[in-house]
Amino acid sequence: MRLFHALCFALLTSPVAAARAEVTVRLQFTYLADGTTTAAPPEPQVQVTDLLAQSAVAVQGDGAAAAGTRGVVVTVPDTAFTGPYARLRLAVAGLRLPAGDSKSDQDIRFAFELVLRRDQVGDVVDLRVPVVTSSRRGALKPYMGMPQIAEELPERFFLAQQWMSLYEASPEAVDASPKSFALHRLISRAIADFSVAMADIAPGAALVVPSEELGRVLELYWDRSPKGRAQHLRAYADARTILWMDLARTEEILRTARRAGVETPLHCNRARELIAFFEANRPAEVEAEKVDSLFPNPGTLDGYIEGRKLDVKFTCSRFRI
Repeated sequence: MRLFHALCFALLTSPVAAARAEVTVRLQFTYLADGTTTAAPPEPQVQVTDLLAQSAVAVQGDGAAAAGTRGVVVTVPDTAFTGPYARLRLAVAGLRLPAGDSKSDQDIRFAFELVLRRDQVGDVVDLRVPVVTSSRRGALKPYMGMPQIAEELPERFFLAQQWMSLYEASPEAVDASPKSFALHRLISRAIADFSVAMADIAPGAALVVPSEELGRVLELYWDRSPKGRAQHLRAYADARTILWMDLARTEEILRTARRAGVETPLHCNRARELIAFFEANRPAEVEAEKVDSLFPNPGTLDGYIEGRKLDVKFTCSRFRI
């Protein structure tokens, strides 16, 4: 019987991860259904980078996309998951406004990050990316407000970034006439609001995270407004670092482990995996102070990790049936 228990313990606590299937991320680019265009589907160019491995991820067309939609498929392999997460950067270019618009010659570019939570994600993640059809201020302003349905937040986020790309200004131009960029501040405020709202949603299988470029955009257009700059950069920082709050899940997992009986090692492994991921994948230097503030007790990320390691040691050092 002791041998049986030992074998169970060895299997359940083995560091070898269970076999995982690849995940398909499908992006569907469709012009806004506002009646202003009957053009052919958009022609996006999408580059995807695995941020944890710093390697390119293959992208291909989606032959099953609906009429009027250009589909793009990103196949995320098992190897892209480092423990419980995969983190991708998606850079989009090649989008154009319909012919006849004053800015139809401009290439629309934007980028975002996508975090996949392995314990929640299914085989397919669908992202609808509406494409702007007009550069008119009247066309964009209805989309600058918070949507009534939370599921529409990513779409508003993608649209606002496209309009920001169309109205992009140089630092020299902003510095020369800072009061001339109220529209840019309106768009950037919406992007910041959408970012933090997406971060505040209960954790799900996929998390859309603003790119590093967005921080530079906010700094540019809010540089002459210290209060607005601080407010919008704070929202941006909240959205960029929200994933670190997942580390606090170790406390709940270990509480479950203490009363789980024979399944205790499974929960202990989940806690170890979370701790190992966040210990190995440290925040960027510019985000480190913000991440430390997420853990007021004891006040630093390192202190929190060490505390959870001790919890794992005391909870998981023995296996009882």
